[in-house]
Amino acid sequence: MAPSKRARPVDPEDQESSDSSEVIDVESARSNFRQDKGKRVRLSYDGSSDAASDESSEDMGMDHEQETQFRTQQQSGNSVDNAAADNGILESVSCANFMCHTYLEVALGPLINFIIGHNGSGKSAILTAITICLGGKATATNRGQSLKSFIKEGTESATLSVKIKNKGDSAYQSDVYGESIIVERHFTRSGTSNFKLRSASGRLISTKKADLEEICDYFALQIDNPMNVLTQDMARQFLSNSTPQEKYKFFMKGTQLEHLDGDYLQIEQSIDRIDQDLAKSLADVGHYEEEARKAKTTLALSDKNESLRAKMKEVGYQMAWAQVEEVEEQLQLINNGIARIAEKIAAAERKAEACAGRFTTADQAHDDAVRQVEELNASLFPHEERKDTAKRAFDEVKEEALSVQSQQRAIKDGIRRAKAEVKSTEEKIQEEYRRLEEINGGSNSRRLAEMDEKRSQLASARSRREEHEAGLSDLQAEQRRALQSLEQSKDPIPIKRREVQACEDRLNRLIKDQGKQDGAYHTNLPRLLRSIREDGTFQQMPVGPIGYHVRLMKPGWSSILEKSFGAVLNTFIVMSKGDQTKLSSLMARTQCQCPILIGNNGRVETTGHEPDPKFDTSLRVLEIDEDLVRKQLIINQLIEQTILIENRPEAVNLMSEGRLENVKQCFTHNVKPGTGIRYSYGHGGGLSQNFVGAFQGPPRMKTDVEYQINNCKAERDRLRSELHDLEQLVRERQTNLKNCEQAITRQVRQIRELKVEIDRLDEDVLGLQEVIDRDSLEEGKLDEYKKQLDGAKQTVATQEAQFGESVLALDKARDAMKPLRDQMKAVDEEAAEVKAKIDKAEKRRMERSLQRDAALREKNSAFSEIDHARVSEGEARAQSADRQETIDLYTNEAKKICPRVPVDRGETCGSLEKKLEKLQADLQRADSRLGGSRQELAETVARKVRAFQQAKAQVAGVEKLAQLLKMTLVNRKERWKVFQRAITARARVQFMWMLSERSFRGRLLANHKEKKLDLNVEPDPTKVGKGREAKTLSGGEKSFSTICLLLSLWDAMGAPVRCLDEFDVFMDSVNREVSMRKMIEAARYSIGKQFILITPGSMGSVSSSHDVKIIKMKDPERGQTTISFPN
Repeated sequence: MAPSKRARPVDPEDQESSDSSEVIDVESARSNFRQDKGKRVRLSYDGSSDAASDESSEDMGMDHEQETQFRTQQQSGNSVDNAAADNGILESVSCANFMCHTYLEVALGPLINFIIGHNGSGKSAILTAITICLGGKATATNRGQSLKSFIKEGTESATLSVKIKNKGDSAYQSDVYGESIIVERHFTRSGTSNFKLRSASGRLISTKKADLEEICDYFALQIDNPMNVLTQDMARQFLSNSTPQEKYKFFMKGTQLEHLDGDYLQIEQSIDRIDQDLAKSLADVGHYEEEARKAKTTLALSDKNESLRAKMKEVGYQMAWAQVEEVEEQLQLINNGIARIAEKIAAAERKAEACAGRFTTADQAHDDAVRQVEELNASLFPHEERKDTAKRAFDEVKEEALSVQSQQRAIKDGIRRAKAEVKSTEEKIQEEYRRLEEINGGSNSRRLAEMDEKRSQLASARSRREEHEAGLSDLQAEQRRALQSLEQSKDPIPIKRREVQACEDRLNRLIKDQGKQDGAYHTNLPRLLRSIREDGTFQQMPVGPIGYHVRLMKPGWSSILEKSFGAVLNTFIVMSKGDQTKLSSLMARTQCQCPILIGNNGRVETTGHEPDPKFDTSLRVLEIDEDLVRKQLIINQLIEQTILIENRPEAVNLMSEGRLENVKQCFTHNVKPGTGIRYSYGHGGGLSQNFVGAFQGPPRMKTDVEYQINNCKAERDRLRSELHDLEQLVRERQTNLKNCEQAITRQVRQIRELKVEIDRLDEDVLGLQEVIDRDSLEEGKLDEYKKQLDGAKQTVATQEAQFGESVLALDKARDAMKPLRDQMKAVDEEAAEVKAKIDKAEKRRMERSLQRDAALREKNSAFSEIDHARVSEGEARAQSADRQETIDLYTNEAKKICPRVPVDRGETCGSLEKKLEKLQADLQRADSRLGGSRQELAETVARKVRAFQQAKAQVAGVEKLAQLLKMTLVNRKERWKVFQRAITARARVQFMWMLSERSFRGRLLANHKEKKLDLNVEPDPTKVGKGREAKTLSGGEKSFSTICLLLSLWDAMGAPVRCLDEFDVFMDSVNREVSMRKMIEAARYSIGKQFILITPGSMGSVSSSHDVKIIKMKDPERGQTTISFPN
């Protein structure tokens, strides 16, 4: 088959005609290219009668050959079942919001598909969707001018999907797409349109149209070919109204012959342009040849000045080696200086070793002092533990004493009740005596009922009293707890108020000194700085204070780092002992004393000595604009090996897991804002921690002042909130205590009232009982009262004994509290002694630290001298290497000019250069007459000769290429002519065979000169003749004949999918049935080809089979109603 890539189409009117209707004219355009110096070549055959007769005879022979081959295929095809293709055919088509359909989906068979249904059911929509989804233009469907005209009314977008089979060995990228390729196209009313290529599993592979075109080319899906996809209008035009010229156009486009003819025309035009360029190039070759000849003549004249050039060459040789001798003398001087510097380095190294030993001793002493501080801090912990143990024991004894006091109050209440009972019993006895003296004349039953009621009331009152007494004990315990909580909550308030006041003072200073860094330093610091600037006697200007040169990039660490750096940020750095003395004098005069360090210009390299980049270090969060400051902070504060971790548990875990590489200490935030914890490794590898208090002054490092103010405001607000919470807690606990006291008062009052009520009820019961006893003349009642009196007195005695025991227990508890209180005091005194030792040890550590710093400065100074000397040595060696490299370079360059030659005594590069300039001036005057130096003239000759040769070779190559292109084009047109005759012959034989299936006779007339394709058909087999023209046939005969023609042309095509819409629109039932049977047979002979045939008629005469699938579309829903006609 012809290639599927589109080229510029050929206008049929530009092609020439000839006399013979069966002669195939290859010449569709004329070439104007020249061959062999202006001779034109013809790439086509002429239109003579001899050529026509020869081609006609060739066509007859080809017809016979094609007919024999076709018969053989038909006979062999009867025994071969039609089989579906493994790839390149369509499996399903779906539409959403397309034309008048909300959703439409059709599953296609692999071979023959008949799509039937009423008008509007979506038959033609399926064919239109296939064309548009596979990259066809909207105009190719004859259904609309743009994509947005296909979107259903009321919706904004439409989506089409076509599923292509992709199986077998020749599948397209089966490892990527799988067994199916799903092509989706989505377009909107706004004009946007996009493609999506998905695999069989739905995975998106590509969104490029070029990839879709590549797939269509691979499977030969000629969607834009009008013969391959005959839409409804094109099918109607082809079947009913097409003229011979239109049929010929269908034939040429469907077989891709027109496409090839256009390609050949473009090749001819390219050859014409090549011929025109060759004519111009031949003229240029002569010009290049003349230029080369003139340059050679000028070069011959320049060769006469050779003696002058020889003298120049000799001077040039001496000048080249004179430069080498001068640099060799400089190298000797530098090497002598290197030897002197080496002696100085040896002396400095001996001094540095001694300083290093002193620093090691001081560092060890400092470490011992630090270890002693840590040990004392650790020894303080047992004292605190003992204090906590003693306090807990004291609290337990105190609680026991309070419990005894509570028991005493209960015993006192019992004694009072027992005494009251004694008194009451005595009164009862007296009453009994009086009763016995009286005579009862009342009702006994009324008194018994009243006595039962009084007893019930008495039991209820006693029960309530017991409940209130139990509740009173709980309320008294709660009162004690509330009082203790109130006292505890009052203690932190004065401390918190002082913290609030300090924070407000710090905030006021920040606001007052906003934008002024001097506010964080000594008040006389500006005077000191001014004096330093005005004093011009310093060897090197002092740097400081250090805080001026440090900017904190993460202000959240300001308090901890300010506290950690301490006085270091107030320090000045000088470069010599003399400068230190001068600066101390200025500080004394300005009354602004600050620490002074002596530094050096050597750089401290931290590469390879810093922790993992994932950690923030003090160095990484600081921006330091002075290298001296950076070096001193590294030496004195270890900022390159101090990591900063926000989360305290994370810091503890990291530092506890093992010694981190290049980490000396770690700072982390504490619970209280502004404070922190310092973790470091001891000499034994253990982890120690120290509390870092909040820095109370204004920030000395440069930082975000606004952030500091806001942070201080937040701290103030937090402290105020905490103070308010503490005060609120005190008020709440006062209220709680008051409520407890009021509750106790109410409880006591209620107990007292219940006691009164119980006494009254008890008296009433006793009175009634006495009356009843008296009335009943019961004897022994008085004795019972006497027994009760004895029992009450015994109770009083018992309660008084218990009260005495509780007094002893209380005294015992108080005695036990005294040694515990003394023990707590002793532990406090011991802890104070340890803290005093810690303070002394801390002072010793500070002294050792100062000694260590002094030794370190001395050591650094010594090493700085070594570094300076080595820098000087390195510079000298670099100069020596540079001079040696220069010597080597000059020597190599001089050797390129000539071997080493002696330089005349007294000659230098300058004198030789002047001689050379004079000789060059003489030669230039001579060369100026010739237009340039000999070298320039020689280069000109070489360049022009080379240009002439290149032009000559280029013209020869282009001539050869043009000749090859001409021969190739002639060969391709010959093959195109054979291809055209073969396709025409096959279509002619296929057409006659299909007509014969219905006993028709006819033939296919193809006139390639006049671009006509017509047919003669004789429906009556009894008549003899050439047959009738198509316009004389009936509608059904004409449609059947045209269907035969279409099937014949399809047989000559290689596309795997053929589509035809409403092929039977002009056929009667007989011709329709025969045509459908014929189409099915023809489709079955086309092994592996897929046919999509659309018809509005029924398929009663055709039944589904393994290779025939009938798809009936659903009837459209249009809301149609019956039209009422007038009678």
